[in-house]
Amino acid sequence: MAAVVLEGRPLKIPFRVRLAAWWEGYDPADIYPGDPAPLEFDTARSEEDTAAEAKSQPTTKVPLWSAERIDVVERLWGFGMHNPGGDDHIQTLVRPFSLNPTMNVLDIGAGLGGATRTMCKTFGCWVTGLEQWPILVDAGMQRSIAAGIEKKAPVEAYDPATIELKQHGYNCVFAKEAFFTIADKVRLIGAISESLRPGGQLCFTDYVLPEDAKPTPAVDAWAKKEPLEPFLCSSQDTLELLTHNGLEVRVAEDMTDTHQALILQGWRDLTQSLKPGSIPPAAVPHLVAEAELWARRGAVLRTGDIRVYRFHALKSAEPISA
Repeated sequence: MAAVVLEGRPLKIPFRVRLAAWWEGYDPADIYPGDPAPLEFDTARSEEDTAAEAKSQPTTKVPLWSAERIDVVERLWGFGMHNPGGDDHIQTLVRPFSLNPTMNVLDIGAGLGGATRTMCKTFGCWVTGLEQWPILVDAGMQRSIAAGIEKKAPVEAYDPATIELKQHGYNCVFAKEAFFTIADKVRLIGAISESLRPGGQLCFTDYVLPEDAKPTPAVDAWAKKEPLEPFLCSSQDTLELLTHNGLEVRVAEDMTDTHQALILQGWRDLTQSLKPGSIPPAAVPHLVAEAELWARRGAVLRTGDIRVYRFHALKSAEPISA
């Protein structure tokens, strides 16, 4: 990005201004007034070096998880978290479960295991986190070991394409924005339903198309730049899929506004805490990529082309016949 020129001299745009501009969809040069910035973000590398390196990286539909990116997302969302929403948000989402120490819970798409450990430590229940990316599995398990709850809150590897779960093995299944990149949702929801005990509960949040809508051109353009290909259902299709698998839907809530607020709060907290040199140079490309990722997501959320829903469903408490 070219620097702003003010009275004949170039002036670097503060990083927090660039983040705000990305989020709002502006060119930073159009909104930056040019006043000195005491919180200007600087590194040992120039912006030109960073841009050149980014251009040299091959494009991929697989998220580039690394130690540097993990450092960035934990700074952004909180220790052990890989997406928006901290401990308080997790506790709010799982409140309908009425968790207690006798329960076994499954957390699908656990990432670094933040929600897994929150449920375990807060309610004393046994929680297994499932995550598909090996580096996140290893990092999540390390964090559970450090917390002394590796037996009650392990993070384990799984393959979303071939998911198989223990039949009647869980009281509750939880997931947080983890299903929208899974292609075979029929297999997924079927496996979850079979894994729930009679009277068991499923609660998950996810990106969906509104009601029975089809993808718009904006959604198609957004999907092409996602690190992992999205396979979006509409909220109506999701309801029908849950019902078809014997799950009684109690809640189908549009929580897009809450999700957007969590995204903004994470970036606000991060940018307010930035000091020159506080981010290692090797992490800078990941920080910029993360900002662009969430700016693109924010754009389709604000226009309503994509919504974030919370679904809460129950499995019949009637005994299952052999």
